[in-house]
Amino acid sequence: MAIVEMKRLTLLAPKADREKLLRTLQRLGCVQVESAQEEPAAGTDEAELTRTQELLQRLAWALRKLSKYDDAGKPMFGAYPEIPHEEAERALADQARYVGLVERLEGFERRQGELRGIEARSQAALQQYTPWQAMDEAPARALAPTARVLYVAGTIQARNLQKLEETFLQLEYAALSVVGPSREKLCVVAAMHRQVEKEAMAALEEAGFAGESFAALGDQTPAQYVQGLHTQLEEVTRERAQIDADTAAMAGDIRGLKILYEATAQRLERQKAAQRFAVTETTFLLRGWVPAPAAEPTAERIRKISPACAMEFTDPTDEDAPPIQLSNNRFASPFESVVEGYSLPDYRGIDPTAVMAPFYACLFGMMVSDAGYGLIMALLIPVFMKVKKIKFENAKMLYLLTYGGIATVIWGLVYNTVFGFNPLPDSLWLLDSVNNSLPVMAVCLAVGALHLFTGLGVAAYMNFKRGDPLAALADQIAWFTLLCGAGLLLLPQTKQAGTVVVAASAVIILLFTKRGERNPFKRIFGGLGALYGVTSWVSDLLSYMRLFGMGLATGVIGMVFNQLIGMIWGAGIVGKAIGAALFVFCHGFNLGINVLGAYVHSCRLQYIEFFGKFYEDGGRPFSPLTSKPKYVSIEPERGDAA
Repeated sequence: MAIVEMKRLTLLAPKADREKLLRTLQRLGCVQVESAQEEPAAGTDEAELTRTQELLQRLAWALRKLSKYDDAGKPMFGAYPEIPHEEAERALADQARYVGLVERLEGFERRQGELRGIEARSQAALQQYTPWQAMDEAPARALAPTARVLYVAGTIQARNLQKLEETFLQLEYAALSVVGPSREKLCVVAAMHRQVEKEAMAALEEAGFAGESFAALGDQTPAQYVQGLHTQLEEVTRERAQIDADTAAMAGDIRGLKILYEATAQRLERQKAAQRFAVTETTFLLRGWVPAPAAEPTAERIRKISPACAMEFTDPTDEDAPPIQLSNNRFASPFESVVEGYSLPDYRGIDPTAVMAPFYACLFGMMVSDAGYGLIMALLIPVFMKVKKIKFENAKMLYLLTYGGIATVIWGLVYNTVFGFNPLPDSLWLLDSVNNSLPVMAVCLAVGALHLFTGLGVAAYMNFKRGDPLAALADQIAWFTLLCGAGLLLLPQTKQAGTVVVAASAVIILLFTKRGERNPFKRIFGGLGALYGVTSWVSDLLSYMRLFGMGLATGVIGMVFNQLIGMIWGAGIVGKAIGAALFVFCHGFNLGINVLGAYVHSCRLQYIEFFGKFYEDGGRPFSPLTSKPKYVSIEPERGDAA
């Protein structure tokens, strides 16, 4: 339960040592570099930075294009393959060849775009000219007009053919020929004497005539042109297959491209950090933050690299806003993601993770509330982590679900629910949310009250730590006694004591909530307003009824599934086989949706109810200069490991 103390690092070193120091700091991964000046460092090569960014983008694009040929797949839970430093050096030395591969892939991509265009145009031309294949002469010659005769070709609506033919029969010097169908239209060629051109064209227009252009065919017949289009499409298919084969042949270079990507990404991070330096012709100034426990080891490493440097570690001032790094034990650490999902605490505040962790697991277990489901989570998730050899720092969410599963087993036994069944005898059945719900509701409210009071306790602790006991008395302790006194009023035996406690607490809240206000009337009215806030406590407490609702839903849905499965279980071997499959599917579905709901609602109770009592957020995450692997992890150089 701690926010790691930070030290401000100020380092002045020779410019010649800059790259070596940056590499060392990146391997250490414990220095967050801050800007030492308002503008980027003089002499920083912007063009080089841009080139590095462009190269990184091109490498990422190439790896995405080759991903379907990558047998290694994408690393899970930070399990990045370890690459020896020597292999990374070889990849860097071979950078020109890998860049050539990327350029070749880019050429393939451009050609694929061209082929798609050729294919689209060819398909459109096929659709346009296939119906005209019956023409045994090139349209350029067959449709050439003469001094007395005009030829036109195009399409008409099929339903208008009969009327058009009748009209052409009535014309003395006109003829119509149907070449072939074209979907819902007909391809026709019309010949007409110049004397009847006007009447014939009017009849064609009335039939929905649309003229066809044969300019693309040249001296070819439609059949010849269509055959050429088919040949062109076959060539496109062959060329695509060749490009795919050439691309697949690059699969052997995927590992090298990944290594080069990681090395380039590391170089880009160093270049970005260097932009924050203040530099002269011979020196540079670095400012940043280092966790206090890492300050001395960091100083030793820096002095080894740059003996001529000047270095200073100082405590943050009141005006500083140091970055936040949380530090918790192995149990609480997985719950840091819940805190980070809301907002990191203020540097001068408190890390709530250790206090929140047992409550989160408890609330999670109460909402899933089936011992069978909890057993699956508590056993299978650790086995999965063991088989996959996932490191602790990369599997915190899985540990959180494991702890939630353990709590679910406990609450499932309390509720006597195991995969929707009730296996325990009545004498061991502590709570029955279906047939006797009031005790379950009372337990949920009691857990909620304990959760809220713990939040008050943390707030009181913070005030005492800051040397403000009056704030702890008026803002937390008085509210605690007021609410406890209100509870005593519910029992006849303690009603009188409860009245005294409530009255004394109310007076403290009334007089000291606005303790900074000198005007007595404003002070009292402010206290009255604060007392009215007791209604918010009621709503906060009622929020914990979701524990009852979700726990009840899990059990009832499981029971309904079991009843449905029981209906077909007795239908012989087939019924048992179908029933077993349904049991796995239905309870898997119930487990999935309830784990998701429990995660979300547990977070909600922490964020709104618990954190609302004491939490001071606004911290920014500690982001040190380090390597952030995406594909592989490059080992440090021998003798220089952090």
